[in-house]
Amino acid sequence: MEKKTECEIVQDLLFGYADNTLNAESKKLVDKHLNECNSCRARLEEIKNDVEGDKEEQQKEIDYLKKLQIKGRIKAILIAIFLVFVVIFSSFIVKFIKITSIMGKAPKTLETQNFYSESREMTGDGSVSVNKLYYKDGRYKKVWEIYSDKECKVKSIEYGEVGSDIIISFNEEEKIVQVIKGSYSKLMNEEKSIKWTRFSEKERKSIIDNLGKTFLMSIKKDTYEIGKEYYILEYKNESKPRHEYWIDKETGLILKEIESDANTEYFENTDIVKAVHDRNTSYKYDFNNVTDDDVKVPSYDGYIVEEKNYDFTGV
Repeated sequence: MEKKTECEIVQDLLFGYADNTLNAESKKLVDKHLNECNSCRARLEEIKNDVEGDKEEQQKEIDYLKKLQIKGRIKAILIAIFLVFVVIFSSFIVKFIKITSIMGKAPKTLETQNFYSESREMTGDGSVSVNKLYYKDGRYKKVWEIYSDKECKVKSIEYGEVGSDIIISFNEEEKIVQVIKGSYSKLMNEEKSIKWTRFSEKERKSIIDNLGKTFLMSIKKDTYEIGKEYYILEYKNESKPRHEYWIDKETGLILKEIESDANTEYFENTDIVKAVHDRNTSYKYDFNNVTDDDVKVPSYDGYIVEEKNYDFTGV
């Protein structure tokens, strides 16, 4: 085997010399040889250039991988944000469709020509205000009663007919009958006024109003107190007293309305609060059981008859 020349030995050591991994004795040998050999110095420069090029290439690959990693993170964050948006938007759309459907049911339910409705409002003083509506084939009777521990007092009874400009009102306490004519009576005798529901026709049909309800109200389904499925719509603004509506899932008619802290009771002749009461109103409905006698105007015998004309321009 031929003996290696000094140049060959040194060139074998140049890679270690370039990355500073030689021991002291080998480094001393290479230093001495490089001072005397142009060829090996040139080879060392080539090795250094190759090493530097490799480092640059490695750094480029590292930088490229870092960019990919950053892009991947940004993409993952954007995908997560998009998915959250999709979930929120989807739930909003589902909620909007549900509220719009609920709002549209009541008018359809009340297209019937025979129904009875009743509202019972707890007034906060221990009494209950009851409003009853009997409706049959365009004619109606409205009864207002006050219930207390002492008695049931009939405050008034009204009769009217769709399209008429006359309302006949019986004041049971004073035994007075008022025959009220004019534009006011005509307005009150419109079918949409008689078949009143908690939300107006405009509120129920308006996309903007229903979008507002979707933003401002929470909605959940329950069966607890009534024994059948109903939705509870509740305003989410916690800075205001709680206000919620219980709406029948099938008919869209309101079953209960609760307004917290609606009535404040004071000690007599003071501004000191004695009690704060919720306003609680419950509703009930019955269909196809109203008779002609229920909406028939009774005799005026025994009553004082007064005729009044109420128009929007004056009396």
